[in-house]
Amino acid sequence: MKTLPEKYYLTHFYELLDYLAQTSWDLLSEDQRAKVNVFKTLSQDAQCLLVRVVNRKRDFVCADELVYEEIKDFNQAYLELKRLDWLCHADDRLALASLVSELNKAQLIALAKAHALSDTPAKSAKKSLWLDFILAQLDNLEPSSEILQSYFSSPFKSDLVYFLFLFFGKLGGGLPQFSMRDLGVMHTQNNRVQGNAHFEHQEEALSAFLYCNLYFDLKELAPESVLKLAKCVSAHEYPRPVGTLAQIKYDHLCYKLANMVADGHAALSESLLTLSAHPKAQEKYIRLLYTKGEHQRCKNLIEQLLDAPGDEKLLFFAEDFYRLKFTQTRTSLLTDMLRDSGEPLALDEAYVGYVEQGLVELFGRSGTTAYHCENRLWRSLFCLSFWYELFEDPRNAFSNEFERTPKCIKDNSFYQVFESEIEQRLNAFCDNAQLLNWLVKQASEKFGSHNRLMYWHPDGLAQLFEFAKYAPIDAVCQHLRAMSKDFNGLKDGYPDLMICQNGVKFIEVKAPGDSLRRNQLITIKKLVESGFDVAIQTVQWQVQPAQPYVIVDIETTGGKKEHDKITEIAMIKVVNGQIVEKWHSLINPQRRIPRYITELTGIDNEMVNDAPIFSEVIDDIDAFSKDAIFVAHNVNFDFGFIKAEFARLERYFKRAKLCTVQLGRKWLPGHASYSLGKICQDLNIPLQGHHRALNDAMATVELFNLINEKRLMGDDKEKEHEAER
Repeated sequence: MKTLPEKYYLTHFYELLDYLAQTSWDLLSEDQRAKVNVFKTLSQDAQCLLVRVVNRKRDFVCADELVYEEIKDFNQAYLELKRLDWLCHADDRLALASLVSELNKAQLIALAKAHALSDTPAKSAKKSLWLDFILAQLDNLEPSSEILQSYFSSPFKSDLVYFLFLFFGKLGGGLPQFSMRDLGVMHTQNNRVQGNAHFEHQEEALSAFLYCNLYFDLKELAPESVLKLAKCVSAHEYPRPVGTLAQIKYDHLCYKLANMVADGHAALSESLLTLSAHPKAQEKYIRLLYTKGEHQRCKNLIEQLLDAPGDEKLLFFAEDFYRLKFTQTRTSLLTDMLRDSGEPLALDEAYVGYVEQGLVELFGRSGTTAYHCENRLWRSLFCLSFWYELFEDPRNAFSNEFERTPKCIKDNSFYQVFESEIEQRLNAFCDNAQLLNWLVKQASEKFGSHNRLMYWHPDGLAQLFEFAKYAPIDAVCQHLRAMSKDFNGLKDGYPDLMICQNGVKFIEVKAPGDSLRRNQLITIKKLVESGFDVAIQTVQWQVQPAQPYVIVDIETTGGKKEHDKITEIAMIKVVNGQIVEKWHSLINPQRRIPRYITELTGIDNEMVNDAPIFSEVIDDIDAFSKDAIFVAHNVNFDFGFIKAEFARLERYFKRAKLCTVQLGRKWLPGHASYSLGKICQDLNIPLQGHHRALNDAMATVELFNLINEKRLMGDDKEKEHEAER
């Protein structure tokens, strides 16, 4: 584990100041620039103390808590800062209230005792009662008392918050992130030099800082303070937002305030909605107008949106709402797309939560290769198509090593800034060979480069290269252009599956109970407009006799997968109720088998001495169980051990699974016990040599076939009920 040097925090603070001096000095006020210059003249003890104080989460700190070996003369450092008014005590009612609110219960009790306050709550009372009591007694507190004088704050803390805002381009960043970087906990681009400032001028920075803080503080405000803020914003008592970030936060603020005051102050809420350019605010306002009966006004606003759409999601809403309210069409686009999705495909309930995997395996059994790609494919395509412009072009330079999202992506201006380069690149993609060559070249050169927009994974790249071979090139270019113009609107919501066969087809999968989200519909609509073949495929849970099942049983050295190891594995593949293949082996656990385990299973140390170790059979196990449902009696035990063995070898094991204990309780009710031995005895299932893997697996096959007969009958009855309805 790395350790930090003694005065690491001071080094980090100077690193922050260096960044400000290089990139953002003009964004500071004259007073702040003067403070920075004065800070550099302080003794090192005073510098250390000040940074320690302002880096605390709470505003007030106690002198007793500031005991650090590297601060040699605390008193001298304290006096040096006090003379500059950079350390101060709570000396008015507002400051006292802030200090008291930060004290714990024991400190509140001590404060009441020191001031001889009467009618105090019981010592056993909750802290909230003690806090309310002390706050009500503020006028009776003496600021010069020993307890209160032991706490102090620094007005320099507000400057630090602003400095950090300029460094990170957002609220929430702090000096501890520098420490996590140095400890190796946080990955940064440490080879990146200081780049651009986040803001072009001071007015923009201050505006962004104001509205970021107003929005951030909303969650802490009492209802009366929320109402007061809403009235101030509605009355334009705050300056207009300047710059992209300030405008975004202002729009969010107005929308959030409108929702928070809607119940008791409808007119105020409506006023705030009209001030916000947030798509959800505009949508809510249109719905409000329609509800109030102002249909013509509502229609005019929608038509304005349709003529000059600024947001893809808002455009989708406007189109759909217009169809529903102002034409004869009474179904939404969502309903129409689901209606056209065709007959549902049947999958075993084992695929609940893994529906995409189930369809990939179902298509595979019919000879069609499907890939589960979703957003990963499109983000990789976008990044590799425009890597230089996104991550290396000076016009899009990152501000510092902590930043991971390119500026033009954050403010959605990528196409505006790089239109010429984007069009030149798209024109170079004349055919699939050109596209594939470019993607392979970029991937080989940039593989592993850290960024927030895509993940490097060999399987993902293989899917991307397969896509590049068969996708209609005009559609690819059209959609890359659309992503360039509105990446934030088209960064997600992509269909689950891709089939590359005589071209490319995308499939959005919807299991029972799932619904299409708006961002999915928007993205699908844009793909179709670009020229891609996209379908929505619904799924129903139903037993499929032709579905391959692998019934598994293992024996182990004990019951804990974290420590114990497998000694025997048996796997039996079943299709249509018939055994089609078996696999069985003892496994050398590379540790001694306890005597009680040998007494239970009959497997001793001598039997496994010449058996293969797990790493020698891992490929066989993976291949045998691939594209099948994993079935076992107490499935989480067997599955958990195998998954743990795979993990030890840095391999991932994932299968849909079914448990014959759970299924037995549901479909074969009424038995006193569902242990394998007891249930087999009740059902006259042969089980010789219990606790040997192959014997137990064979018995589980028969038990599972009985259960599946009941499951199939249940499905048939459900179909009859559906037909009657």
